[in-house]
Amino acid sequence: MKKNKDRKHIEWTPIFDIKNSGYFAGVDNDGNWFADTAEGLKPLDEGGGIGILPILEMTRANFNSYINHKIKSADLKADLKLSDLVNKIIRLSFGISTYWAELGIEWLDENEIDNDLKSKLNYLIENKKHSQNFRHKAYTKIKRYERKRTNT
Repeated sequence: MKKNKDRKHIEWTPIFDIKNSGYFAGVDNDGNWFADTAEGLKPLDEGGGIGILPILEMTRANFNSYINHKIKSADLKADLKLSDLVNKIIRLSFGISTYWAELGIEWLDENEIDNDLKSKLNYLIENKKHSQNFRHKAYTKIKRYERKRTNT
């Protein structure tokens, strides 16, 4: 059990040691993701996502392998809203810095793109805030998404 910023106790399971800092990202019994911060546990939607961005430094394949191992060894529910976690991390990465955005684009699968994310990526492509490599990858993923959408 750990306290959140409102001093309520939350029963959770730490899963990721964020860069060996002693702060963790983890999940509660309902599959909600939290980041351990100096202020206590924070849900991803309330500022906890920034603390969980270092997950992007793993490859997505390594993340999937790691998380599946953790689920089995910690006896957690098999459905931990992983797609929700990945989606939130990727979306957050595009608004923080070029470094995180470039890691996020590597994780993004065109099947995970929706109209909102497509608009955000188009904005990032057009304003040239990011490297040409990032913009090219984003453009390619958008085009693949559009092709798949028109073929179905």
